Formats: sequence, C-alpha cells, structure tokens
Amino acid sequence: MEDNQTIDVADTEVQVERNSPERLSIRASLEQQLDEQTTETEVAEPVKESVEEVATEPQVERPALLPPADMRKEEKEAFLNPSAANAHILQEYLNRRAYETRSDYSRKMAEVEELRKQTASVYDTIKQYENDYAKQGLSLADITRRSVAWDQAMQANPKQAAKEWLDAYGLSPQDLMELQQEYQQQYPQAQQQNYLTREEAERIADERAQNILKSQEQKAVEYYNQRVVESFMNSKPIFKDPETASQIEADMAPVVQALSSTGRYGSPEQVLETAYNYVINGNPAYSSLVSKMTAKPVIQEQKAAVEKAKAASRSISGSAGSGTPKIEAKNLRDNLRRRLVGGD
Repeated sequence: MEDNQTIDVADTEVQVERNSPERLSIRASLEQQLDEQTTETEVAEPVKESVEEVATEPQVERPALLPPADMRKEEKEAFLNPSAANAHILQEYLNRRAYETRSDYSRKMAEVEELRKQTASVYDTIKQYENDYAKQGLSLADITRRSVAWDQAMQANPKQAAKEWLDAYGLSPQDLMELQQEYQQQYPQAQQQNYLTREEAERIADERAQNILKSQEQKAVEYYNQRVVESFMNSKPIFKDPETASQIEADMAPVVQALSSTGRYGSPEQVLETAYNYVINGNPAYSSLVSKMTAKPVIQEQKAAVEKAKAASRSISGSAGSGTPKIEAKNLRDNLRRRLVGGD
C-alpha cells in the first residue's frame, strides 16, 4: 500500500503568505517624508514656545494687603492699583506720613524734655542720698511719696502733724522746749528784722521794670520774626509740601543763625533770602525741585501772552472771514471825520 501511494513533499510544504510591499514612486516617497517631518515640527514647536513663555515670564504673586486706614479715597485706590499715572499720589502720602511722624516724635521729645527739667532738681537732690535710703529698703519713689505725705499733713493740721513727726523720730515737745532755752542762753539778743532802705527798694523796682520791658521787647521781636518767616515761606513754592519744607528748614536753621550773628544784614528778610539761596544752590535735589516749579509758571505766562496777542489781533482785524468791520456813518463827510480823529 505504501508502494502504491506516493506522497508529494511539495504538496505538503507550508508556505507563508506575505503581502508584498507597495512600491512607491520617488515623488510619492519624498512627499511622505515631508509630511512626516512637518507633523513632527508642528507637534514640537508649541511645546518649545510654552517652555520659553514659562521661562521668560515668571508669575509674581502679589501680597494681599489692605491700604492703611489713614489713607484718603484716592490714595487707597492708588495703593490697590499702583501705576505710573498715580505714583505721585503715593509719594504725597509717604511725604505726609513722614512729616507727621517726625512732628509727633519732636513734640513727644519736647514734652519729655520739659518733664525732665521739672523733675531734674528733685531727682538730683534725692539721688545724692539714694544709697542711704536703699539700705533702709526705700526707693526714690518711696522717699518722694513720704515727703509729699508729710507736707500735706502739715498743711491740713500742723500741730498734729508736727507731733506725729516728732514721735516718728523719738522726740517730744518737751525736747523742743529744752532746745529753745539753750538757744536763748547762747543768743540773748535776737537778731532784728532787716528792712529795705528806700534806695534798695527803688533799685529792685527798677530792675523788675527793666526785666518786664526786655521781656515785652523780646516777645515783640519773636512775633515779628514769626510773621516774616510765614510770609517768606508763602512766597516760595517749594515750601508747599510739609515734608519738603521741614527738610529745608532744618538745613536753613544753622545758616540763619550764623548770618544773624554777623550783624551784616539789615532785616530778617535779607537773612532768610541769603540762607535760602545758599541751601538751595548747595543741594542738587533742592535746586532741581525749584527749577521744575519755576519752569511751569514761565510756560503758563508765555501761553497767556500768546493767547492775549491772538485775542488782540482778532479784535483789530475781526474774526476770520468777517471782512472789514462795518462803520456806520451818516454821510461821507462824517465818515472822514471819524477816521481823522481815530473814531471807529
């Protein structure tokens, strides 16, 4: 049976079917490559641009703050939305607050200095015995309170207070009587009370009158100088801002004092003007401000002069397109007469 059936190997061979690739022309192959490159570029470029935007424009987070409570309405708006157009509003606010802060500090320091003068003599006196009282456990405040308490008691009831005071130090009224007897024995003749002579009384009265006149003259000079300073500052635009004015005043003060001590100037106005020019010209920041302030009025004056000239020209020649002004006259002779005498 094997001999009768012959197996063909070729018939039993497994063959894999493969799709043959489609052959493309050269033009189609190039177009396909160009399309692939274009697609890759379009996908990559947006990513590159977004990376550059993130790198070049970082987002800065602004703090959320409320404007200061003492700000005015326009200042609060400028604080919340700052820009180059409203920067001057914030500058004016900062200048005002700086002036108010320094003024308040100066006022407080003046109060402290006044209190120091009032208590300096008492403090210096008690300070000498501070260590002695400290050994007894008493502070300067305790000493002051005890002294005031004894003084108030003496004013309310002198006899009772004196008795309590003696008891506090281990003494009695009898001790005082014995002391008085010893004093009379040592000084039998009491000193007579001294009275002022007529000449001495007149001299004292004359000194008091001179002091009163001198004080009045000094007050009058101070008042006059104050009026001069106010008038001078009102005449200078740079003194309009309080903070700027305070800085210039501080720089002018020593110069004014030095110029006044020379005695070469006949009036306070001359002293102030000289000191002002010295300080302004010596500080570039001050001179720059003055130049800016004086430039504006000059420009405004020039504009006003031009407008005035234009108005005068229109009044003479009439408005544009109006022609020669019409002159009302009864007859030719009247018209000539009006012309000769300069009539309209």
